[in-house]
Amino acid sequence: MKEIFQRIWELALPYQDKRDDKGHVEIALDYAQKLVELENGNEDVVIPAIILHDIGWSQMPRKKRFLIFDKNAEEAEKLSVKLEHQIAGVELARDILNKVDYPVDLKEEILEIISQHDTRQGFISRNEGLVRDADKLWRYSRVGFEVDVVRYKTTRELLGEKWEANRQDPDYFYSESARQIALEELKSRKKPG
Repeated sequence: MKEIFQRIWELALPYQDKRDDKGHVEIALDYAQKLVELENGNEDVVIPAIILHDIGWSQMPRKKRFLIFDKNAEEAEKLSVKLEHQIAGVELARDILNKVDYPVDLKEEILEIISQHDTRQGFISRNEGLVRDADKLWRYSRVGFEVDVVRYKTTRELLGEKWEANRQDPDYFYSESARQIALEELKSRKKPG
């Protein structure tokens, strides 16, 4: 990993994994690196964006940030919380990127990606699509899958069916590479042990 990415990582570390999803950013980063290579993305945008995308969760109380997993919560409430974490994430990310003197044009693209990574309909660019793909692929990883079984209070089988339906939705993933990675991950979730 480039030295500047390592500096961003270290500055963002205190704000990471605030939804009982330890390892989320590390796993998403691994997927992002693969997708950049497979899909010819710009690592100078995708890597900082994936490192910084969820740091906004750190700015709200625990109860509020877990609302999005509550089956009884209104969709408008869930959307409001997602929007709040994106806004807070942009502010924190801007501070971190300024501290490392990140190039302005790249910084603006990164902040735009973070600003709607959980709420935007459609994809605005390859880089934005790859960041969102890497974020979603965490759900398909061994760690993410098991975390979501608990958070959504469901069975492995039902969650697997839900993630498979998402994988097949043409609007869910940006890249074919992400769809294939998700398929392979789902196959390994079905294996015993």
